[in-house]
This record gives sequence, C-alpha cells and structure tokens, in this order.
Amino acid sequence: MVRPAMDATAPILSHPTEEPSVFLPENLLLRANALKGPSAGIRGGGIPVCCVLGFDGELVPVAREKLRARPSPAWACFHTALLVIETDGFEMGLIGGTVGAPFAVLVAEQLIASGCRHIIGYSSAGAITEGLRLPCLVVPDRALRDEGTSYHYLAPAAWVDATGELPAALARRAVGCGLPVHRGHTWTTDAPYRETESQVLRHRAAGVLSVEMEAAALMALARTRDAEIASLLYVTNTLGTGEADFHKGTADIHERVLACCREAFAEGMEREAQP
Repeated sequence: MVRPAMDATAPILSHPTEEPSVFLPENLLLRANALKGPSAGIRGGGIPVCCVLGFDGELVPVAREKLRARPSPAWACFHTALLVIETDGFEMGLIGGTVGAPFAVLVAEQLIASGCRHIIGYSSAGAITEGLRLPCLVVPDRALRDEGTSYHYLAPAAWVDATGELPAALARRAVGCGLPVHRGHTWTTDAPYRETESQVLRHRAAGVLSVEMEAAALMALARTRDAEIASLLYVTNTLGTGEADFHKGTADIHERVLACCREAFAEGMEREAQP
C-alpha cells in the first residue's frame, strides 16, 4: 500500500502559531461578566489560583459530598461550573467534564484569563506499555501529539515536553494515593476508537506508557501561557481488551486524588513564596 504524501499546506500543519489570535478568552469573559452581573469577574476576580480539570467528571460528586465544595459565583464561563474546595484555609478549584483536548484547553485558557496560574488535568487512560499493574497512575513528562489542538499553539513536531515544577511535585504527592506511580511518555489522541494495533505497537516500542485525550494539548498551552500545567492519568484499562479492564480501585480513590492535587499545588505555592 502506497501512502499519500503529507500535504504541508494542510491547516493543521500550517497554522501561523507566531501570530496573535483575534478571538481572546478575555473578550469572551468580559462579555459573560457583563451578562452574568457584578459577581463574575476576570483577572483576580475571586477564583482560586489553583484548579483541577476533571475530564471524566468523577471528582465532582466526591468534592460536593465529602469536601463540601461550593460553586464559585466569580466564574464567568457559560458552559462549566467551577467548584471551590477549601481545606485548612487552602482553596482549590475543580471543573468537571472537560473531556477532550479542545474543550480542556478552552476551559484552561479561560481559567488563565481569570487569574488561575496552576492547573492539573486528571483523566482516565489506557495502558500502552505491557506489564503495568492496573490500576496505576502516570504523570507524563512528554506527550505524543496525535491530536489537533496543540498544533495551534506550537509548530508541528511529534512530541511536546512537560514544563515547570508542578509535574514533579504531583508525582511525589501522588504516591499518597496508594497506587503505583510512573513518570514517562503518553500518547494523546482525538479519536480513541481509532487506536489501531500498528499504532499501539509502534508507540509501545517508543516507550509510551499510556493513551489519553488531553495531555499534549495542555503541555502545549503551558509552553505558551503564563501558567504551570500538569497531567495526572488514572490508568485503568488495556483498551478494553482485558476482563479486568476499567476497574477503578478503592472506593476512596477520588478523595485521595483530590488530596494529592491539593498537596502538589500547596508545594508549588510555597516554592513561589520563597525569596
């Protein structure tokens, strides 16, 4: 089979990443602010400076029922709700259901425009490397860019690396979840139901541990915005090919995940406060 030559003029490969955008998150939020009233705001308008994006939405009921999370009236975004979790005087935000690279980055952009500077994306993921004891956690240090969003932030390349101190802090704190924790590479794709055997084998040979839908785009965003962003992947399956797939572990895992995110954020805030 002869593969067609790649078209270097394809929009996804020829996006002018060096040019500023016409449509800015600040503009949208200003309009939302005007429509929602004076309680909403941007740039220090009352949202936490640390926030978790829970792509699967499973953290939200835990935050509400166990941690007394409350909706933030200062969040000006129309299509999500931001919960505020306060523990021992430390505030952390949580937004659920931000699945997929485009939506995760859209919400992250609006968080940054609203004054948030530290973001953790939490998502379930599939295992690519053989021999991982499931369930386990992966904090990726690099992501394979098999999605579209990152190409609007960075020039075309196969990989994007995580930046900042937050990923390492998150990996240290994730040990408290009681699951194996791995640092390594992940494969980010927009099309989970188009993961083929040849791709799995090729990426496995390249040392990829996991597959998910958001990490590469969030890493790209972090490299182009004034924010620290890390990903925490909850690896629960072998792409639906095993009898024990999608086992979620202990009943309190999501409480532990929220706790480790809070500790990683607090570590980062303490580091920033040092002279």
